[in-house]
Amino acid sequence: MSRPTDVVELAQRLIRVPSPNPGGNERAVAAVITDAMLDLGLPFPRTVAKTADRPNLVSTIDFGPGGRHLVLAGHIDTKPVGDAVWTVDPLAADVDGDRLYGLGSADMKGAIAAMMLAVAGLVGDQEPASGRVTLALVADEENGAEYGAQHLCQTLDLEADAVVIGEPGGIHDDWDRLHLVSHGIARMLVTASARQGHSSLSGLLGTRNAGVDAARALVAIADRAELVIPENTAGLVDWQATINPALRFSGGVGYGVLPDAISAAAEVRTLPGMRQEDIRDAFVAAVAADPGLRDADVEIDFDAAPNDFLAATSVDPEHPVVAAARRASVLALGVEPPLAAFPGTTDATWFDRAGIPTLPALGPGLLSRCHGADEWVSVDALRQAVPLYGELVSAFCAERVEVSA
Repeated sequence: MSRPTDVVELAQRLIRVPSPNPGGNERAVAAVITDAMLDLGLPFPRTVAKTADRPNLVSTIDFGPGGRHLVLAGHIDTKPVGDAVWTVDPLAADVDGDRLYGLGSADMKGAIAAMMLAVAGLVGDQEPASGRVTLALVADEENGAEYGAQHLCQTLDLEADAVVIGEPGGIHDDWDRLHLVSHGIARMLVTASARQGHSSLSGLLGTRNAGVDAARALVAIADRAELVIPENTAGLVDWQATINPALRFSGGVGYGVLPDAISAAAEVRTLPGMRQEDIRDAFVAAVAADPGLRDADVEIDFDAAPNDFLAATSVDPEHPVVAAARRASVLALGVEPPLAAFPGTTDATWFDRAGIPTLPALGPGLLSRCHGADEWVSVDALRQAVPLYGELVSAFCAERVEVSA
């Protein structure tokens, strides 16, 4: 395979190798990434894997003694195509004008391609005088991270001073935010129970319908749940928690049968400082306040651990990685984006638990183009990402780490 020199061409190589999750097998795309790393002159990556078909790749370059250690992280899996109806082949990686289409183009194989080229470009005359950079390219981000960043952080001590994840950080335009917060997530089940029976008797006997009770409970949560929102002390843009009360329904037999129980998956995208028990209390209070549910049997439970509650993460605005990201943005993009809270939940959860400050989403692309039909990333934004990551590594790694007394 020839040495990749263009970020679009390298991104196309990655997009054309499917890695949908759920589905869960990143082995083929990891092989393509490994070959590309070797073609670029990067060190052969270490594989850290819970199972052979779920590899995480780790490749480190030492620039010299002293300085800081930065991890550039990204996930190599994608969401499945699912039921979305695409107007282009999701795996063809076609370019139309400024748009590179494809599953994972924005989320986030384009950023991975840019990271690899950026780091390869620093080796030699352009490399920082000190510090280290690691590429940590992980599996299983899209379905809980049990085999991905969670396993990596439990298995390997990265000994890093900061992590930057290349999730698509644009909200309205590319690079329009510098995200310091990764929202957490509370995954919940709202279950209404009643007596299973013949549906024709609901009018005559007034039998409860668990499906109606579940629907009423979800509307009550959507309309009445009052979350405890921590103070936005850093003045970040997009500081809000989001309730999604009806993501998936399960239960019931079908026509002719009043259901015994109907459950709905619900979630809250949380802010730093929000507590699990407060969220459940808000849901319970909203259901209790609905007069139509006075005699209903509604339970509010959390999903199974460890994904029942993933805490939000944040980075201090004064942290050196924030200063480096600001500097890189000005040099590579000509702008300094406002500091913000990323609406999604990312692998920052697992790096943060390992004690590493993590910027959750500094990558090309818009979040609104992901997880749906006709995902695409701007070709211009992809090409901007290469010098952005290069400037970021240079600015952060070459500085000496100050050790407190």
